[in-house]
Amino acid sequence: MRRMLHAALISTALVAVPATAGAATSAQLEGRAVLPAATFADGPPSGALLGSAPVNGVPVPFSGQPVQGFSGAIPAGDGRYWVMEDNGYGQIENSADFNLRVYLMKPSFETAVGGPGTVKVQRFIELHDPAHKVPFAIVHNWTSDRVLTGADFDIESIQRAPDGTLWFGDEFGPFLIHTDETGKVLHAPYPLPDPDHPGQELRAAQNPYSEESSTLRVMNALRGDAQAHGDAKAPIVSPDANLLADNDATTFEPTRKTPPPGLKAASSELMSVSSLHAAGFKVVPYTVDDPVKMDKLIKLGVDGLISDRPDLAHQVAVQDGVDLTTFDVEGHRGGRDLRPENTLPAMEAGLDNLVTTLETDNHLTKDGVPVLSHDPYVDTGKCRLADGKPYTFGDEVLIKTLTLEQLQSKYICDGIIRTGTPQSNDRKLSPVAVAFAKKQQLADPYVDPTTQQLFDFVDFYVTYYKTGAGKDTPGATEKWQNAEKVHFNIETKLNPRSGRDYHNNVYTDRTPDHRTIERAVTGVIESNDMAARSDIQSFDFDTLRDTYQDHPDLATVALWGDDPVFAGNASTGESGDGTNLQPEGKESNTRWLAGLYWPYRHTADENPFRVQTSGGFEGMAITADGKDLRPMLEKPEAGATQNRSPVFDFNLKTEGYTRARWWYPYDPTGVSVGDYQLFDGKYGLAIERDNSQGDLNGFKALEQVKFGKPGTVLSKTEAADLMHIDDRSGISLPALPGDVGLGHPFAFPFQTIEDVVFLDNRTVLVINDNNFPFSIGRHPGSGKPDDDEFIVLELPQAIGK
Repeated sequence: MRRMLHAALISTALVAVPATAGAATSAQLEGRAVLPAATFADGPPSGALLGSAPVNGVPVPFSGQPVQGFSGAIPAGDGRYWVMEDNGYGQIENSADFNLRVYLMKPSFETAVGGPGTVKVQRFIELHDPAHKVPFAIVHNWTSDRVLTGADFDIESIQRAPDGTLWFGDEFGPFLIHTDETGKVLHAPYPLPDPDHPGQELRAAQNPYSEESSTLRVMNALRGDAQAHGDAKAPIVSPDANLLADNDATTFEPTRKTPPPGLKAASSELMSVSSLHAAGFKVVPYTVDDPVKMDKLIKLGVDGLISDRPDLAHQVAVQDGVDLTTFDVEGHRGGRDLRPENTLPAMEAGLDNLVTTLETDNHLTKDGVPVLSHDPYVDTGKCRLADGKPYTFGDEVLIKTLTLEQLQSKYICDGIIRTGTPQSNDRKLSPVAVAFAKKQQLADPYVDPTTQQLFDFVDFYVTYYKTGAGKDTPGATEKWQNAEKVHFNIETKLNPRSGRDYHNNVYTDRTPDHRTIERAVTGVIESNDMAARSDIQSFDFDTLRDTYQDHPDLATVALWGDDPVFAGNASTGESGDGTNLQPEGKESNTRWLAGLYWPYRHTADENPFRVQTSGGFEGMAITADGKDLRPMLEKPEAGATQNRSPVFDFNLKTEGYTRARWWYPYDPTGVSVGDYQLFDGKYGLAIERDNSQGDLNGFKALEQVKFGKPGTVLSKTEAADLMHIDDRSGISLPALPGDVGLGHPFAFPFQTIEDVVFLDNRTVLVINDNNFPFSIGRHPGSGKPDDDEFIVLELPQAIGK
């Protein structure tokens, strides 16, 4: 007689049925319970980054949190299990609104003699970090409870230590994460040392201690904070074009390729347009003046270009057939290679060339008026004294020390400094600016204008070409119609560093604080009812936080650049001002990103990504004595032997990795290990699989493994073929039309099967990861998403036999 299904698994003990021929070589289906795919729990809406079209017939996004994606399970007593979800929707980019949870569940199995075959979800714990143990940016970075999401970690395995605390294996680091029984993080995530490369870590491409993944993490934190303050708009990413991951060896940040003394070389391939798009962020790089590069970036998929040559940018965009109702052609400082920057003639040049956005910079005068200027000083190269007297470098004054009346009466900013460009200050080229200056009684069209005057000038430009002096000129209609809806991208200028500039002034002393600047600039925007056509951009992310906290109706733009401070000279070039990634002095983090962590110049050049994407700690066992964790990489290391994956040893007492290491050998058709558990000091079970779904010829197996001495390959024998399971009792029936693998033989034809729990030495619980709403392994006929199936199997032989 076959053994009875363990009483802890079902609400009522049932009489076992006789085994039939063939059961000795196949696992026997003892019980099955199904949690419907469309199972949701209370929580914030989720799935916003899955798009708007139904996925496999399932409407998205969701009003709550899906209960899905089971990647680890541990017993909870009384026939219950703590079942852990993974990161949500399979990618770091699309899972920022999926909270990391472990659900307490009680399956009521259907067996050979009956039973409901259902699963009750009782409650959950949520991983959270209120004590700020996680040092890098997370989605809910500035909330009190700091709930962790699938864009922060991809938890794929779970164990309970003898002291009752929980340990999670992650794939993004890969990391080990330690929490208490409520999910509260107790320690910074534990990285994985690389035993083959001393001083390095085994890292995946999503590792937050590498620059390549950090832009996305910082942007997620900014968006999470904006949403918490009622701003539903995602901030825009605006990087130096040289920092885009474009696989173009000719584009790089010069000091990264050839670093001056005190700096180290690092990759410039940092910011992936496709990754940021998948995460819901637009990408508009600066400053792109070469038509060839414009074309390359448009083909890369950027959402706009900021250019000193708006004439060329518009021309290339039209030639490339982009939709100018969605693609953003921005005139940098109006169009500084056509007219002196940040002046009304420069803005006129931008409008003449049909830019969709006028980009500019703002500083505040002594009387608190926002004016257009990139520099904190009245720059000698760009400006001169109106009375014709000499104006030298030593005479330069800070804009904040001048009233608006002093600034506009004493200085004219028509300097020609962009050599090799068609920059001109010929007033005949700027008829609208000349007419506006006359009407406003300005001393010259090239006085430093206010932000209010910019708004007024654009209105004047519309009238000039719609009904005024320019109405009969060629292209007049196109000009005024474009200007009537043109946007304004206004950068707030400040530097939060405490070093000294070229005038020996402290950077932070050159301007008011970020809150004062933000309120002055946004005040002008709001008073003109221009919020729908304006955004605030800054290298200083405290300013962005100020903006969406005070004005959630305003869009924000996060600027990114690496303009480092160094000992500049004739050979090394002129030092930058630290914008905006470089830490100051011996500090460990930049001051520009509102406290969010940036791993400055730590890239794959320094520490290659040897852990494959989705190749981290999918499986993690705990030794029988409860002293060590044994996490295993799901896939082979990149560049290493490809028919095996390493298993590591982490001592819970010392909270550190030991030198012990083993290797799991793959079946020729196996591609990954979904889970594994140890039964005793030597033996355990692993779930090995291929990538098939809905294919009864696929490979899904429970493999018995035996640990030998450290440094050896695990011995392995098949314990159960999960595609050929004995179900002569018909436990898995009935089936829907087109279902596969139900009845005898029963199969588990899911792409991902990621949970195995020992019930005794011959009985195990196995659960699939249904990847809701994506995977269709059970229902290819109807196309319905997979449910979560809990199955109890009796193995042909006891573990260790």
